[in-house]
Amino acid sequence: MKLSGPYGRFFVRHSAKAPMLFLAGGSGLSSPRSMILDLIARNETLPITLVYGARSREELYYHEEFEALARTHANFRYVPALSDEPADSGWTGFRGYVHEAARAAFDNDFRGHKAYLCGPPVMIEACLATLMQGRLFEKDIYTEKFFSAADAQQVRSPLFRRI
Repeated sequence: MKLSGPYGRFFVRHSAKAPMLFLAGGSGLSSPRSMILDLIARNETLPITLVYGARSREELYYHEEFEALARTHANFRYVPALSDEPADSGWTGFRGYVHEAARAAFDNDFRGHKAYLCGPPVMIEACLATLMQGRLFEKDIYTEKFFSAADAQQVRSPLFRRI
């Protein structure tokens, strides 16, 4: 029996030697999580930021794990964002979408970073626009979209030529 691995293009560019920004939404956290855990296991010293969005606190996967990593690794920053959390829940973190949280966390200046985006197409599109407005461009952005049947019918973004 022959086996063959995935041949995707969504992986950390170790040779880039640039701060890394991971933008993830919902279950799109799976790839960035494994990438971040690998970077930390390799004792990466460059800055690593994860901006992770979910609708509610109940849907915010691995929240405690990322908070612990941020406490124990000075180069890791975790920015959770909730888009539909009840106002009276006691959530004190960012309220809004991933791209909005990233814009606020970086004061709309992403220059010098490598960005890795993983999530639903609508999140990816909003993040692409935000990163480009913040002076990060195509050569420094890597994406992995999660497609549904409805998503497959949409036209590709004019903001991004190759995916």
